[in-house]
Amino acid sequence: MSPRAIRAVFLDLDDTLLDTAGILLGPARLEAGAAMVAAGLPGTAEEAAAGLTRIARERPGGNPFETLAEERGADPMRVGIAGWGAFFKRAVPDHMPLVDGAAAGLQALRSRGIRLFLVTFGDPPTQDAKVRATGVAALVDRVHFEPLGPVADKGRTFRLFCEQEGLDPRDCAAVGDRPDSEIAAARRLGMYAIRVRRGEHERMEPASKDEAPNETVPSFALAAEMLLDRAAPPADGDTDCPRG
Repeated sequence: MSPRAIRAVFLDLDDTLLDTAGILLGPARLEAGAAMVAAGLPGTAEEAAAGLTRIARERPGGNPFETLAEERGADPMRVGIAGWGAFFKRAVPDHMPLVDGAAAGLQALRSRGIRLFLVTFGDPPTQDAKVRATGVAALVDRVHFEPLGPVADKGRTFRLFCEQEGLDPRDCAAVGDRPDSEIAAARRLGMYAIRVRRGEHERMEPASKDEAPNETVPSFALAAEMLLDRAAPPADGDTDCPRG
């Protein structure tokens, strides 16, 4: 049986469409380190930032803020929360570029009639600032901010959007960098999942079958090419011009 044609794509932002690790990760870790020191972590902000970098490399997917506090004998709750808040709730530049090939890939997908939904996890005001700085909202159909917290679940949003848009999840795809987030959410719903293996979570390995993507690529541009190959043939009268 031939693969089902893709009608909609759920997109991640950080380290998928935006080089968050390259542009924002270093300053964010330094700000988190300063907040942790102010909350009682021994050492300097620079030492704390280096510790966060090491822990993220050694234990991808874990909570580096609590781990660093525990390593240095500080209160993991107070110090960890201080670091978490400073890391996620921070100012971002007014203008940031999308990764190479992202704008062209999104435009090509829309020109084929594919619906594009950006679902991004994090502090909503911070994520909104990233969306505005990149201008990505003009290239997709809908944007949703999945807030921080233990009940955060992109799968819930994926299901809701499919219901609202009259889509069968099996006719949808998801593209993102985290196996434990958008990849797992997509696979559990029967979506086609493409992992962009780069950025902060590049070292993270799937922890279960649900977290294993259908495909893994090094860039969003390659993911877009794969999705175009899975798109339905253009209907008579369609053009190659992106929709407004």
